[in-house]
Amino acid sequence: MNIAMISCKQAAYLGSKSSFDTLTIVERIKLRFHLKMCTCPTCHDFTKDSTLIDQAVDKIMEQREEQKVELSEEQRQKILDALK
Repeated sequence: MNIAMISCKQAAYLGSKSSFDTLTIVERIKLRFHLKMCTCPTCHDFTKDSTLIDQAVDKIMEQREEQKVELSEEQRQKILDALK
């Protein structure tokens, strides 16, 4: 297992990947190690910003799922007519 220091670009990729996919154990270790060792404030800001964006998107999606949209019979008929 190679736990060499990854670049900031690789860390950003892994941080982004973790938003939509599960990181492997090695990827998680590499990302954590990078964030512990890196003195570049951009990496830490990116991680914080990415987390905030993910939380905001999750909240918006939850709110949209809670909203119930109902069409009137007239609206339904217009859609059906347009599809013909």
